[in-house]
Amino acid sequence: MPAPVDTASAVHPAIPWLRRENLRFHGFLGAFTEADWRGPTLCTEWCAAQVVGHMIGGAASYADRVEAALEGRVIFGLGAQGAEEFQAKRAAIMKETLALPGPERVARLAEADRRLDEALARLRPEDLDRPTWHRKGSLPLRLLPGQRLGEVVLHRRDLGNDPAAPLETEAIGVLARVLEERIPRQFEGAPREGLAGRFRVETTDPAHAFTLEARDGALLPAPGAGGWDARLRAPAGDMVLLVTGRAGRAEREGAGRLLVEGDRKKAEALMRAVFRPI
Repeated sequence: MPAPVDTASAVHPAIPWLRRENLRFHGFLGAFTEADWRGPTLCTEWCAAQVVGHMIGGAASYADRVEAALEGRVIFGLGAQGAEEFQAKRAAIMKETLALPGPERVARLAEADRRLDEALARLRPEDLDRPTWHRKGSLPLRLLPGQRLGEVVLHRRDLGNDPAAPLETEAIGVLARVLEERIPRQFEGAPREGLAGRFRVETTDPAHAFTLEARDGALLPAPGAGGWDARLRAPAGDMVLLVTGRAGRAEREGAGRLLVEGDRKKAEALMRAVFRPI
């Protein structure tokens, strides 16, 4: 099936795919029984209704922050005046969602997603470096579309409650590209052990590759020619699961689905830093 055509893709390729994956997710949820809604998920502390409540709060707060950023403002979202109040409002949305009937849960998610889709469609290339608030630090607008796309795809898999399930989405090519944004973000605040060096990350199905350099406590793009100290190679779906802490690296390497080459010590330090939930 061909990729969706949208002028927003010129701003960020994840934007049109996010709209498409949102609709796919809403359709998936529309078939849920109440037993499904109350059933376990790979988010082990939450049932399906709570995961969707989490996603409603996420979409609504992202929409608030994007709309504010386009006006030159940085806010917490959800009307919160501080980080503690923001987390309390997110928790309240989850609790409220749990008490709703299934169709109303889907309707509220669809409305929150619609607002976010419309806010992202307003972005221009010059807006991408505008700052927004995130609980783990400032987040430039350019990172938000890919982050949300990953959340939608991954939480759909989480609701299946099968840890062995592959990551199935036609947006996998965009998610492979988003790894260039995601991996340096994962590196922030992680144990680094003074890590320095160049790292090649490659995916298959589809093929994509990029090089990152660890220096001065950061992981930065390293375009152009040059060697690498270590290389990590995996199918795109496996790499996304590894980078989000949803797959075990020892298991994936043992199954031949993760190839690690070069300086093993540096590769291990990098994987400890970036193969984890955030």
